[in-house]
Amino acid sequence: MSRYLQDILDQPDQLLQSLQHSVDKGSGALKKSAGLITGAKNVFITAIGASWSAGIAIQAAFNEAGVQAVLCDAADFLYFTRIPPDSAVLFLSRSGKSVELVQALPKCKLAKAAVISITNAADSPLAESSDACLLTSVRFDHSISVSTYSSIILTGLLLTQYFRPQSPGLLIYDELMESLREVNGRLKEWQDIIETTSWPEKNGHTYFTARGASLASAHESMLLWEEVAKQPAAALTTGAFRHGPQEIIDNPLNMAVWLENNIARDHDVKLINDLVGKKVNVLSIGQELPGRLKGHTVYVPSCPWLFSPVINIIPLQLAAEKLARMKGIDPDVFLYCNFIVESEGGL
Repeated sequence: MSRYLQDILDQPDQLLQSLQHSVDKGSGALKKSAGLITGAKNVFITAIGASWSAGIAIQAAFNEAGVQAVLCDAADFLYFTRIPPDSAVLFLSRSGKSVELVQALPKCKLAKAAVISITNAADSPLAESSDACLLTSVRFDHSISVSTYSSIILTGLLLTQYFRPQSPGLLIYDELMESLREVNGRLKEWQDIIETTSWPEKNGHTYFTARGASLASAHESMLLWEEVAKQPAAALTTGAFRHGPQEIIDNPLNMAVWLENNIARDHDVKLINDLVGKKVNVLSIGQELPGRLKGHTVYVPSCPWLFSPVINIIPLQLAAEKLARMKGIDPDVFLYCNFIVESEGGL
């Protein structure tokens, strides 16, 4: 078994550990972070790599709560973004050492911006330079971000709950605990589905589409295709796919589509069924998927609204591992990328 697959199988327990930390030792830092954001006129979320994908879900949850947040690629934030007065900057980084984020810290200090971090490394430059640090409190993955990815989403979404009409209470924690425990029971089922279906096909192009917070899972899946299986892929919103990109469907094509519970579901079901009718190899991921849906399906457990990306990435983590095996590629080895990118320039 690859270390990557073991990290996936350990993920539900790691997320339970992360959630417990936020309920207990991390609760004070959550409240402090919420206070810093409340006092800011401008909110930036900045990250790179898998953490940037996590930022999509966190930005969506902030915007739903009425806090308009801007998600920035960390390199572009460093080189191009002007930080106006009365800003708060939320940094996302599993290591807290990525070069672009570390170099952006003096820029934030010069702008007198409040700095909040979500990281797994309490002794990192990012954590030590933050006005408030939210620790994800999981075991570091071997190489590919697995629990260190999903726990950033989990922690960030818990932070956004402080801006909703009702601040987070024990009820939401209990619901999340129940959902994560159910995931533990679903892992074997998901493995069996991925192993026994023809999704993905080895020689097909792969597109990932989603809406809202689940767009995080589409972009993270694209990165997993690149990092784990060394395979090109594309990610975009399901709506945007219908504005030109659908012209590619006559090519050999794998598609994964995440469906929301109550938003545009009928539109997406019609799109998926049309795609299957055109011989596209489609995998649908969602809660309580309708029986009329064609193609391959993976059911994920219910969970509090907007927290779906914490869970609905897991079937695609498994699919990336399968594709790597099909191609004879070791998912535990980076060929060109460092575990932590701490310098600029070159590969």
